[in-house]
Amino acid sequence: MSFEIRTFAASDLAGAKAALESVFRRAGSDECYNEWEFAERLLQSDGYVKELCLVARDGKAVVGYNALTKARIGGAPGLALGPLGVRKEAQGSGVGSALVWESIRRAKAAGYPWIALLGGDFYKRFGFEPAAPHGITVSDDAFENAHTQILFLDEVARGKTAGRLVYCDAFYDAQGRLL
Repeated sequence: MSFEIRTFAASDLAGAKAALESVFRRAGSDECYNEWEFAERLLQSDGYVKELCLVARDGKAVVGYNALTKARIGGAPGLALGPLGVRKEAQGSGVGSALVWESIRRAKAAGYPWIALLGGDFYKRFGFEPAAPHGITVSDDAFENAHTQILFLDEVARGKTAGRLVYCDAFYDAQGRLL
């Protein structure tokens, strides 16, 4: 599959939401909040960083989406990765990996010290590691904390970053609960 990674533009919103929905929609689910809504919520968020929101395009269609948003751990500023989604028909073609690598490259070039996320084994190939051994949590939920990962882009931050991971406002509901 041939694709291009570029900075997200407003005209990509419908395609980005469709890519996320193709991955995250669960048949029969009546959840009140859906992953694909993040693409739109982030645009109005205090954590939105335009140059760190990316899409992958195959010709004219958006086949993948990834965003890095401002976050903090304790008092230390950094970034949170996600949502990341690749249309089912484009999975396995390298789109997701290309989006993550480009996100890491841009974050490092911009001088951010770390990127954190909630995710699985997919992210180990990029250098992400469990956050808990560094004293980093995301909530009081053991499952969420076990899936919290961090990539240090600046080795000085490795020994100085600990505490609660706090995402930008788009990741919380009106009661302040992580979505």
